[in-house]
Amino acid sequence: MHMRNSKMPKKILKTMTALAASLVLFGCTSNGEDVAGGGGIIGGSSSGGSSGGLSNDGSTPTNITQGGTPVTGNFICTQGAKAYGNVTTQVGSNGLVGGLLTALLNLLGATTVTQLLNSVSNPDNVIDGNLDTYASVSLTLGLLGGLLDSVDESVVLPSGATVPAGKFAVYGLTFPKGAVSLSLLSQVKVATYLNDSTGTSKLQESNTLDQNAIALLGTIGGSTPPAVFVGVKTTKAYDRATVSLTPGLLSVNVGDAMRIHELCTDGDLVTAP
Repeated sequence: MHMRNSKMPKKILKTMTALAASLVLFGCTSNGEDVAGGGGIIGGSSSGGSSGGLSNDGSTPTNITQGGTPVTGNFICTQGAKAYGNVTTQVGSNGLVGGLLTALLNLLGATTVTQLLNSVSNPDNVIDGNLDTYASVSLTLGLLGGLLDSVDESVVLPSGATVPAGKFAVYGLTFPKGAVSLSLLSQVKVATYLNDSTGTSKLQESNTLDQNAIALLGTIGGSTPPAVFVGVKTTKAYDRATVSLTPGLLSVNVGDAMRIHELCTDGDLVTAP
C-alpha cells in the first residue's frame, strides 16, 4: 500500500496522529481488578455454565510448546498475570503496541483506529483472575488486510517486572461454534516479548494454532463451545504476552469470533481425565 502522507493537509495529519495516540495511551490501556487476589485463579466450569465451556480440571484441550516442541499433558491454570503487580491490557495489531502501533495507525486514519479499539470488548477480563469471564474479539469488515493482519490483545507487566523462564504464557480461549465450523479463523498466535536495554520490544517465543487445529476443536466438547489452552512454557523471560487472531476470510463481519478468558502465567500439566 502506497501512502502519500506528504500531500495530505497538515490539519488532517495532526488529527489522525492525535486519534492514534489516544488509542494507545487511553483506549487500549487499562488496569485489571484481580477478583481472585494475588494472581490466584477462580472459575472454570466443567459444565459450560457462565464460563462458556472453559474447564480448568485438566479436560480442556491443550496446545503448548516449550522451545518449539509440543509438551505432553493438559493444562490447569493456577496463576494469573496479576501475580506480577499492576498489569495492564492493550489492544493492537501485527504484534505491535505503543509507539510502533501509533506510527502504523497514523497511516490508516480515524475509522481504522475506532474499529480496532472496538474489536475487543471487556479487555480487562483477561487479567481478573476469573476463568468465567472473558474478553470478546470481533472482526469488522474492512478492518484487516493491507497494513493490518490481526486483532491482538496484549497483557503488559509493570516496568521492571518479568515472568521468568520456566513459567507459562498460556491463554485460555473459547470459540463460538459458528466461527469454527465456517473456517472463519485462519490462526491464533500467542507470543511473548521483552524490552531490551533500549526499550525496544523483542520477540521471545511464540506458538501458533493453525486453522486445522482450530477446526479440530469443533469436534470436541459436545454442545459446549470449542475451548483450548494455548501458549508456551517459557525458556526465556518476558514482560508482555500477546494473543493474536487472524481471520480466514476478510469479507465478513463476525461479532463474536474468539473469547479470551485469562492469561495464565503458571499452571500444571496433567494427564487428561
